[in-house]
Order: sequence, then C-alpha cells, then structure tokens
Amino acid sequence: MVTLGTLSERFPSLRLDGAAETVVRRVVVDSRDCDAGALFVAVKGHAIDGHRYVADVVTAGCAAVLVSDPAAGAIAADAGVPVFTAADTRPWPARLARDLNDRPDASLKVIGVTGTNGKTTTTFLTRDMLAGFGCGLLGTIRYETGAQSGAAPLTTPDGPALYGLLAEMRDHGLGAIAMEISSHALDQSRVADLALDVAVMTNLSRDHLDYHGSLDSYLAAKVRILDLLDGEHRDKEPGVAVINADEPLFDDVIAADGPRCVRYRVGHRVKPPSDVDLCLVDSDLSADGTTLRYDYRGRTLALSSRLVGRFNVENLTAALAVGLALDLDPDACTAALAAAGQVPGRIEIFALPQGASAVVDYAHTPEALAAVLDSCRDFTSGRLIVVFGCGGDRDRGKRAEMGAVAARLADDTWITSDNPRSEDPASICDMIYFGFRAETDVRAGACRVEVDRTRAIRSALAVAGDGDTVVIAGKGHEDYQIIGDQRLDLDDREIVRDWIGEVAHG
Repeated sequence: MVTLGTLSERFPSLRLDGAAETVVRRVVVDSRDCDAGALFVAVKGHAIDGHRYVADVVTAGCAAVLVSDPAAGAIAADAGVPVFTAADTRPWPARLARDLNDRPDASLKVIGVTGTNGKTTTTFLTRDMLAGFGCGLLGTIRYETGAQSGAAPLTTPDGPALYGLLAEMRDHGLGAIAMEISSHALDQSRVADLALDVAVMTNLSRDHLDYHGSLDSYLAAKVRILDLLDGEHRDKEPGVAVINADEPLFDDVIAADGPRCVRYRVGHRVKPPSDVDLCLVDSDLSADGTTLRYDYRGRTLALSSRLVGRFNVENLTAALAVGLALDLDPDACTAALAAAGQVPGRIEIFALPQGASAVVDYAHTPEALAAVLDSCRDFTSGRLIVVFGCGGDRDRGKRAEMGAVAARLADDTWITSDNPRSEDPASICDMIYFGFRAETDVRAGACRVEVDRTRAIRSALAVAGDGDTVVIAGKGHEDYQIIGDQRLDLDDREIVRDWIGEVAHG
C-alpha cells in the first residue's frame, strides 16, 4: 500500500498539500480513467491540456491530483482533494507508475530502439535473439508480455501503461524486453526513468516534422534515449549505446565521457568513423535470403538470414550489435538471428500467379521508400512497380519528395491514398504527383493516380508480368484506413491474397 506521504518522501521535489495518509493505487493521465485510488497527473500535451479536466476527475472521486498550474490545483484543493505540485508534470506519470509497479525495469534486460526506420524489424530480431531470456516486445505492430499478445495502440505506450506492461512481463517470468521508443515518447517523457541496458539509434531522416518542426528538433528528441543509460534512478549498471556509424548525424551524439558504445556499419559512408566495432565486410543478397560476413574487433562473424533486402542488412547488424553490447556469445547471436522469421508488413513477399512478385512494406518516408525500392530492384528481373500514398494531417513536405523517389527508382507508379484522415485524398495525391513530375518527364503510363487504394493495388497487380515486382508501400501490417473520422477495414496483404485467389480460380 502506497500513500501520498510515501511518494512525497521518495520524490522530495513534489510539494504535497493535503492528507499524507491518502492511499494511491495507480496513476492515470486520462481523466476518463479516474476513480477512487487514482492519482491524476495533469499534463499539458501537444493538443490537450490535462489541467482543463481537474474538475472532472475530482467529481469522479480521484484520490489526488498532480498539477503544474496553481489554478487547477486550487480547484482540487477547494474540494478537499490532495494536490501534488511540480514545475513540469510531463515525466511524472511514468516516474510515479514505475515506483508504484516496484521498478519492473530493474528486473529486466531492457533494449530500446529509436530511429526513423528499422525500429520494428530490429526489435523483432532482438526479441528472437533474446528468446532464451524470455523476451517481451513493445512496438508498432504489437505488444507481447508473456501473459498476452495484442495489437499495439501506440508505438510506445504512455508511462502508466508502459510500466504496467513491464510489471506484467516481470511477473510472468520474462527476463528481457525489446521495445521501440518513438521520438514522440522521448519528447513527451513517456519513458521517464526507464533503465535501459541498451539504447539503439538506427538512423535519422525526415519524419514527424509536423510535430517536431525541424530535423534538428527531431534529432534532439531521439538523442534523449541516451539519457536512459545512466542516472540516479537506476537499480543496475549503466547501459550501452548501439550507434549506426553510417549515420553522420550521429557522429557527435556520444560525448567523450558518455556511455559505453558499440558502433556498427554496413558500408554506406566513404569515410566512416575510425572507432567502428562491428563492420560488414561482405554480403550476398538474393530473393531467397541474405548472407553476411563481419569483422568484430578482429574476429570474423558469419550470419545467414531468410530476410531479404539491403535495409534488412542494417536491421540484422543492429540486432547483432545489441547482443554484442550485452556481452552475449557472438556465435549464439548469429545462430538465433539466422532462425528469426519474417516481420509482418516488412518486405513481406507474395508470389503472383503470372510469375511476378508483390511486396508489402511499411515504408512511409522518402528514405524508407527509396530503401525498399533499391532492395527490391536487386531481385527484380523485370519492371519495378510501386503503389503508395501519404498520410493526411501529417508532414506535407515529404509528399513531393516521395513522388520524386518513385520517379527515380520505379518503372511504373500508382499514386493512391494512405490514411487521408481529415484531408482531401485527391489533394494529397496531387502533391505527390507534383514531386513526380518535377523529377522526370512522365512517359505514357509511367504514373497513374487512383485515389481508391484497393483499386490502385489491384490495377498494379493486374499489369505485372513475369519477373516484375509490385511494391505496395506505406501501410505494411496495418489492417485499417482512416478516412475522415472513420476507421475502415483495409489490409494491403489481404487485398493481395484475395486477388491471387481470384486469379488462381479463374
């Protein structure tokens, strides 16, 4: 049983006004979840200020509130509800939830992965590599805790949900967790006080600028993952940074007196840093799999995987670097990665009846789209066809860039809808087409605009012939499409399967 007085002693920076003997059972940030025993933390977010709902949670019977706005605190105090006050409330939902769940991260090997691309595949690979520990998973596709496995509502859950899930993993005997940590989560302090054993930084390119405003701010948010490798809140040894040495924006993120670091590279830079630990020296890529050879501090390591594509070389290398950062046996790591399976919606390949292939992938940034097209070109003997769109109510600047990528790297393009949300899908397509036209003179049939995503996919599949590859990008594992305020059933993989079945049966 935890009281406000106990929390006040543990966190002296919080100022308590009210009954110290009040019992707190859980922390909430959503006013609709408040009831007796709940400590409501009012957070001023990107779009919603929780201080506006203090009166609601008082009416709901919450045990206490934590605020930074004195006026909101006065509302609770006048109703006899105890009030904690902090200068900034953003880290407190996570910080308090960690404490109320008995610091579950202290009992787990915690691997956090951030970056623009590759987070999901790297965490899946890491989970498989750490299967011997019993490894949970938190990320874009799903959460796995040992007690449950289900679709993920957020790439990185909010603080109370996060520490609740980690406690569930600990209580079910798991020994490790591989999790994606988004830039939003880092900026919003959703992972405050999380004791990482390994922090992975995969790469950085344009994404989420509608939220962060600039690439510099986006990088600054990502770099905050390194703060989770050390600190007074930890109950274990400092963690290790795993850094992609091919990403020049990461050259200066580790200070001379910073955390221990394992740097990896797969050879994209002409002049990589001199202190690379894990370096790819040879690779064999095909439609059937990938074979890699590395130098690891003078030792040769070999890895074969059923995963395909150049960017999966980066993902496999990042996961291997995690194992090395944890001082695991290198040969055991490569063996485990060799057995790792396909990640849903990440270069997921389908054989088409006419001798062509379809590839469904989550690529939704210019760099990710270029990477998947380059990867598929490696095993495409015929035409490379791409179907993609861009999400509404998100960074508009990348739309023309993605059109330009398609113009440069694909032979035929279908521009269509992604999740248009509140925007006009035709207008989004026009912005993509503008970038396509600016990049190249459009030959007849090279680019088509079809707003209906299902029709666009089916049309592209219908024209694919022997040796062709149809890349369907942007949604990957998602099984829905958001149009206006409606969430409609739509799964690119099911569209492909249904089309294959129809053709096979005449």
